[in-house]
Amino acid sequence: MICPHCSTNLLRKERGGRRCSKCRREFALEPKESPFGLHDIRIRKLAEKFGDGRGLRYTLVQLWYAAGRKKVPDVRRVFNGVRIAVWIAIGVLTVALVVSSAMGPVAAIIVAVVVLVLADAGLRAAKPWFLSRTTVRMPVPYNTFRRDVVGRWSPIHGGPPSGSVDEAMVKPPIVERPRIAVLCPDRSVLACLTANNVPQTGAIALADRIDRLPPHIPVIVLHDASLPGIELAGRARAALGPRAVVVGLSPRAVLANASVLRLREPRPTEQDAAFLRREPLSETEIEWLADGWWSPIAAIAPAKLLAVVERAVERVEDAGDPDRRRAREVGFLTWPTG
Repeated sequence: MICPHCSTNLLRKERGGRRCSKCRREFALEPKESPFGLHDIRIRKLAEKFGDGRGLRYTLVQLWYAAGRKKVPDVRRVFNGVRIAVWIAIGVLTVALVVSSAMGPVAAIIVAVVVLVLADAGLRAAKPWFLSRTTVRMPVPYNTFRRDVVGRWSPIHGGPPSGSVDEAMVKPPIVERPRIAVLCPDRSVLACLTANNVPQTGAIALADRIDRLPPHIPVIVLHDASLPGIELAGRARAALGPRAVVVGLSPRAVLANASVLRLREPRPTEQDAAFLRREPLSETEIEWLADGWWSPIAAIAPAKLLAVVERAVERVEDAGDPDRRRAREVGFLTWPTG
């Protein structure tokens, strides 16, 4: 690990008690102990990336997702790990049979091979069930991240990570004469937009519920790629009619971009997922959502989130242009990639 103060490359034994043995200064995060294996320089690099070279602000939730996205388990790798563990157990059983019984090596190997074949066949048969039922969640809960990362960081570095805002402490401002509104139920997204002065510079009202929207103006709808997100989009279209401009994170965008965070909850019931058939979704998108998969819009980096809102605002403002309107009927507003 590199010391965040003097840049010395430290072995584990040289940084006991979270203190550099060279400069004697304390650092916040020990990678062998902290959530996601984080260290101070990693947090600084994430903060710098979020800033995008122009001082953009980000929320602690966005930092949590970014810090842990590479630690999210892959269900296929988990299954392969289970399979290898079974093979190892059978190998140990074979050795035990040879050592602890009168069974000869040849007989023990035959028994082990038979058990291995039967066990592997059972695992192969169970694989589809395993892959379709295994949940995929952030390996460290958000509250733990706040306590063990942000809570450790502030006393050492004199405040929270540079550029971060606590979404629980940020309230969208009241815009007296809004020309556009943004609807999003995610507090972190609204806090990110607020912290980056979107309401003030664009005269944009922010709301987390349909009944809190100002009347008569266009509404940009942002949502997760999830069952609740798609349901919100449908309700917004029904309640707002042509005022609704839905640009939420779509399953199609997630499936087309391998870098987007994908999580999974238990499969919804057929009744809970029945409404998907009434939404403008492909069969692939419906199957993905009905299989329990989802992707949080709060995991999108500030620069990409702001870019999507900016493009949505342009879409609203250009709505009176016939040429632009025909172009939009052919294509779709897409999320930035990369």
